[in-house]
Amino acid sequence: MSRALFIGRSVLDVTALVEDFPGPDDKIKALENNMVPGGSALNAAVTFSHLGGHATLATSLGTGHFARDVLSEDLDTFGVQVEDVCDDPAYRIPISTVVSTRSLGMRMIVNDAGDDCSRLKARSDLIDGNYHLIQLDQYERHFVAEHADAIRAFEGDVILDGGGWKEWSPDFLRLSDIPVVSEVFCPDGPAGFATLCDEFGISRWAMTCGESGIVWRDGDSQGELPAIRVRVVDTLGAGDVFHGAFCHEFARTGGFVSALESANVVAARSCGSIGTRSWMNA
Repeated sequence: MSRALFIGRSVLDVTALVEDFPGPDDKIKALENNMVPGGSALNAAVTFSHLGGHATLATSLGTGHFARDVLSEDLDTFGVQVEDVCDDPAYRIPISTVVSTRSLGMRMIVNDAGDDCSRLKARSDLIDGNYHLIQLDQYERHFVAEHADAIRAFEGDVILDGGGWKEWSPDFLRLSDIPVVSEVFCPDGPAGFATLCDEFGISRWAMTCGESGIVWRDGDSQGELPAIRVRVVDTLGAGDVFHGAFCHEFARTGGFVSALESANVVAARSCGSIGTRSWMNA
C-alpha cells in the first residue's frame, strides 16, 4: 500500500452555492449550504486515502473547539491518520468562507484571520516514517521550518503544492523535489517558473493552467497535457484533489507524467459535483 505524509493546515469551510455572485450590498438566497473540513493538505490526504493509499496528516487541531470534532470525525471516516503538531491550547482551527457559483463554476474564498500555530510539539519522528513521499502545502510553516533538516534527509520525494506565491515560498521550494504549482504561483507563466526551478536546482515540475491544461518538465523532457472537458459544477478543492490523486499514483507507480494524467482525470471528475466529497460517490 502506498504511504504518504501530508503536512499542512486544516480548516473548516463554511460554504454556499449560489447561481451568480452577489453585487455590492446585494442579498441572495443560496442554492445549497454546507460546513465541511477543508485545507489543501487535508483534502489531498482524504483523496489519497480514498484512492487506496495510507495517508497521515500532520496538522494543527488545537483543543476545545467544535471544529476539531468535525474534522476528526471526517478524517476518521476516510481512514486518514491524524497527528496534531500544535501544542498551544489557545489555537483554534481556522474557519474559511467559500462562495461558489453554479453559472460560472467559480468560487471565492475568504480565509480566516488567524495564523499557523507557532507553539509546536517536537515531532521529528513523523518525518522518519516509512513513507513513499511527503507533500507540503506551504502552511504549518513553523513546523516545517523546525523540521527542515529532517525533511531534507527524507529519502523519498518531497512534493510541493504551490497554490499561490507567498513570501515564504522560496523556503518551501528549497525543500521540494517536485513542485506541482498553479499558474498563479508564478505570474511569468511556465517559462518563468522553469527559470525559477533552474535557479533552485529543480529538474522535475508541473504547472496547472486551468482550461489550458498542464505544463510539465522532467529533466530534458517536457510537454503539455490538455485540460479534460467537463460540465463544471463546483471547483472547490479541485486543486487539492489533483494533488492527492497525483501523490497516490506517483507513490504507487513512480511514473511522473502518468501520475499527472491520472490526477487530471480525478480532479476533473471532482469539478462535476458540489463540494470536496460528493465526487467520491459519483
